[in-house]
Amino acid sequence: MSQHPNLDDNVLAEFPEGSSVFSVKSFFMKSQSGDTGRRMMEGSYASEEIFYKYIPEHVPKPLAWGHYQSNPSTWFYLCEFHDMVEDVPEPDGFVNIIAQVHKESMGKSEKFGFHLPTHLANIPNDNSWQDSWESWFTKAMQKMLQVEENSHGKDKELEKLKEGLFEKVIPRLLRPLETGGRSIKPCLLHSDLWPGNAMPDANTDEIIIFDSCAFWGHNEADLGSWRAPRYKMGRLFLKQYQRVMGMSEPKGDWDDRNALYAM
Repeated sequence: MSQHPNLDDNVLAEFPEGSSVFSVKSFFMKSQSGDTGRRMMEGSYASEEIFYKYIPEHVPKPLAWGHYQSNPSTWFYLCEFHDMVEDVPEPDGFVNIIAQVHKESMGKSEKFGFHLPTHLANIPNDNSWQDSWESWFTKAMQKMLQVEENSHGKDKELEKLKEGLFEKVIPRLLRPLETGGRSIKPCLLHSDLWPGNAMPDANTDEIIIFDSCAFWGHNEADLGSWRAPRYKMGRLFLKQYQRVMGMSEPKGDWDDRNALYAM
């Protein structure tokens, strides 16, 4: 978030009832054209809105989404602007915020998924509601790999790996979470927790978390990106989360589940 454009008179927005958007001095706005743009901006608003309800001091307040009167095919998302420092957040504070959302939201949805699509960049997540976590994760992974195939074509080696992933790996690691007397409750996930989406506020030092791609899922799935060495989060963040939230049963599968979620 490096820009804070003023609200344009040509914007046609759906403002929440009773909002006082014009009292805000500066804004952040992103936009995209076409049907994909509409879905992206609507998803951004819905996703950030629900996170703001849980941690309002750590999420830029979502203000509106809509389209320009002068160009109805261009869609935008508008929120309050925060000046931020590009730095990896401190593990304890950051992890405690994420754990707070997971704890407070756990069980608030009976199913896994979300009420509309959200996008990772311009790639839509398959958020269709599922009764089991294994079913939701399988469908979501199938969707992502189909996007890959549509872009680059079939690959024989990848096809073999996909077969093993869906027939062996996912059932082996996720099915035990919900069988043998065990169960998990859906909680609200951000699903894109890397340092580029979590930075200290330059004025208050509060950790600001943004660009969520929300859905209701297994809480540990939010930690997958922390495994990537390039994000400089890793073991300290994972250990802190385990201290605060514990580990789902079977605990012996924790590291392998994390490797799966890192995909």
